[in-house]
Amino acid sequence: MILFRDRAAIVLYQVLMTLSKSKKFLLPLNICPIVPDTFLRANIKFEFIDINIDTLCMDENLALEAIKNNSSIGGVLFVKTFGIEIDSEVFYQKVKHTNPDIFIIDDQCLSVQDFGFDIDNSLASLTLFSSGYSKYVDIGHGGFGFLKDDGFKRVFQDDSKSENFLIYKANINEKIPLMRQHKEKINSIYRKNIPSNLHLGRAFENWRFSILIENKKLLLEKIFQEEGLFASSHYAPSDYGYVDNPIQNSNAHKIAGKIINLFNDFRFTEEQAVKSVEIVNNFYKNNSGNE
Repeated sequence: MILFRDRAAIVLYQVLMTLSKSKKFLLPLNICPIVPDTFLRANIKFEFIDINIDTLCMDENLALEAIKNNSSIGGVLFVKTFGIEIDSEVFYQKVKHTNPDIFIIDDQCLSVQDFGFDIDNSLASLTLFSSGYSKYVDIGHGGFGFLKDDGFKRVFQDDSKSENFLIYKANINEKIPLMRQHKEKINSIYRKNIPSNLHLGRAFENWRFSILIENKKLLLEKIFQEEGLFASSHYAPSDYGYVDNPIQNSNAHKIAGKIINLFNDFRFTEEQAVKSVEIVNNFYKNNSGNE
């Protein structure tokens, strides 16, 4: 079934409210604070797991170890960071092998909206997509989740055939190819002109064009000083705002201090991208001795 709400966070909250409060969820350390806030509101406990430095997603080995060693863990929320295109089903299979009762939430809110997703062929119980602010197609609102029917037919109404959802679906599907074309145009400017050793990687380019650079705070300041330009940072490790003993020397902390997200959506033009490239390259040359 499909749940369609004004925000994906509402879908998440409403599903969490149906689950047992005695179980704890694992969340990735680099998650948007809206997610742990939603868990708090639903009175569901959670703990953070550091990320894999290559995928920037939850470290699968650490998560599996936590599930093995802690019987109170009843759920995993796995985020496709920056909309990265990876197959997480192998990990979900290992989770279910370790504990078949684990409730898996597959968060694809930064991915391309996929209305053809087949939840019945996934080991996830809930898969989330969004079209809110700064998502792949951004209309300022809208979130939907594919939810396995198991036990939920009596709780939720399936929105897959509702008039509002079908209008929304048609609107998003119409915009996806336009956004894909625009992003590729902007990404190609970054890709061809910014030194390749600064690129986070093509797997992450669906959402933004992300770079890794030292002294990112100073570079962000220089970008914002140019009229009409802007960029974004990456989340600081979320545990600092929620737990008394944050994870020390985490991958999430190391990577957050270096990531800058260069815009590639309809907020950004080719001219703005060219100006951003010039600022990035000048900063890199002047601060690293690279000619």
